[in-house]
Amino acid sequence: MADKIIQVEARLNALDAAVGDGDHGITMRLGFEAVKQRMTQLEDDATFERFLVESAQAFMGVTGGAIGVILAKMLMGGGTALRGVSEFGTPELSLMLAGMETAVAKAGKVKPGDKTILDAIHAAREAAEAAAQSKQPLSVALPAAASAAETAAQRTADMVCRIGRASRLGDRTLGHPDPGAVSFSIMLRAFNQGSASR
Repeated sequence: MADKIIQVEARLNALDAAVGDGDHGITMRLGFEAVKQRMTQLEDDATFERFLVESAQAFMGVTGGAIGVILAKMLMGGGTALRGVSEFGTPELSLMLAGMETAVAKAGKVKPGDKTILDAIHAAREAAEAAAQSKQPLSVALPAAASAAETAAQRTADMVCRIGRASRLGDRTLGHPDPGAVSFSIMLRAFNQGSASR
């Protein structure tokens, strides 16, 4: 996941330049480089909670601005939701995404439809929750959640930004997908690809 985000830095900067100050990709790269470094310091049997909480701390430590805080809170929320979990399947995916959604909504004071990263997280959480309720395996649930996040991220192009710096642009944000939502969809697709290769 970290490697993929680092690879698409220029794409994320370009998306952000249309509605912001063009540094989203830089922030994401810096954050995930720090996450990669922190992961090398964790023992192989680290819990899911610790893995995500340590990632959040690493991300927060090197990034600034709103997205640095939001991403860190998102990772922290996902980790807290997985406290005590020793295996990761569809129910745990649903739990993690729900924790992420709650954390981002609270930290950013946002809701679905505000044209933020939350739109992609919300869609992924709904897909994972549906898969959990129908007892689908992770091999089905994870790609479904990733696809839902990708669709939601693209749909943000049809929304007017209502929160954050880009909200000042009003209708000029139409036609441009939210960089945070796109980032999250890339993260989840990379997570799926990494999971499928194991």
